[in-house]
Amino acid sequence: MDSCTRIRVCNGFSLIELLVTISILAVLLGIGLPSLVTFINNNQMTTQANDLVYSLHMARSEAIKRGAQTRVAAVNGSWSNGWRVQADSNNDGDYLDAADTLLHWESLAGGNALAAVATNAPSNTVISFSSRGSVVPGNASFALTLTPADCDNIASRIISVQPSGRPQITRGDCS
Repeated sequence: MDSCTRIRVCNGFSLIELLVTISILAVLLGIGLPSLVTFINNNQMTTQANDLVYSLHMARSEAIKRGAQTRVAAVNGSWSNGWRVQADSNNDGDYLDAADTLLHWESLAGGNALAAVATNAPSNTVISFSSRGSVVPGNASFALTLTPADCDNIASRIISVQPSGRPQITRGDCS
């Protein structure tokens, strides 16, 4: 029996209706997909910057709580490889024991890069906080720049840590 009944009600789509629908869908995806990718990459950058700021806040509050120096240190000398929040838990003068690591962040995803510039600090791979929550040494400051892999559409993030120890995020141009 035919799919159309005597009243001429047909089930399904014609080939032309299907092609028009697919064409409209292709145009909408062509317009919407690049902005969706930019949205996802921008959120990834924001998340990574917030993770670093969270680590800095945690290190600062742990230093105040413990009454001892804590630090945020780059993994293997590069901030892009990740970072660790560390406290000398057993008072042996180093940060090498497993108990000394309070928090560990993995390397950055998406091809993003993180670099630090230190002013009046012995190293740009370690940010230390005193028991009062300030940066050690007291006149040091840091500027960590999170640069996206796609510099055309996404702004970089600059996380600055002043001598008071409070981190702050600003958007910068991607260069």
